[in-house]
Amino acid sequence: MAVSGARDGTVIIHTIRRGQYMRTLRPPSDSFLVMTIPNLAVSWDGHIVIHSSLEGKGTLKNKNSLHLYSVNGKYLGSKSLKEQILDMCVIGENIVTGGRQGHLFIHDLYSLSLSFSIHMRVPVHCVSVTKENSHILVGLEDGKLIIVGVGKPAEAKSGQISRKLFGSSRRLSQISSGETEYNTQDSQLHFESNS
Repeated sequence: MAVSGARDGTVIIHTIRRGQYMRTLRPPSDSFLVMTIPNLAVSWDGHIVIHSSLEGKGTLKNKNSLHLYSVNGKYLGSKSLKEQILDMCVIGENIVTGGRQGHLFIHDLYSLSLSFSIHMRVPVHCVSVTKENSHILVGLEDGKLIIVGVGKPAEAKSGQISRKLFGSSRRLSQISSGETEYNTQDSQLHFESNS
């Protein structure tokens, strides 16, 4: 399936093979303000995660939300967010989001509950997970690239976080703490480790 979000607050699902329309999803909202869909992601098993944002008053509480739907379009739940999401991806049973206030959040896919967060102090513009699910790449507004690694419990060090993510035998650890920088002027990627 191909899933697209629109400025009118709808999400439309089409088949990939023939491009046929399947259904339209409309995330719930209690507000009279216009809802837009800035981000969405689809898990490997077809769960659809939608980030909705209400346009209008900038100070409105619960302006941003995550919504979860099954592969068949069944509404499974919503969660209000504390900040605007700039990018997100779904990996395994986790949703990785980066926000305007500089937070990297990891939510459980099925309950939408917050599993972990790191404050980067700068808006997070891009999040991606490597093919091996071993690292989260976090692109910041100031041009820095932060790498958050996933290691096995036996490799645990004092700075690692003990939450299980991306599988039962791995744990999340922060590999870099701001020293990793992508310098766009000379196109060199350099890494400095503080361990």
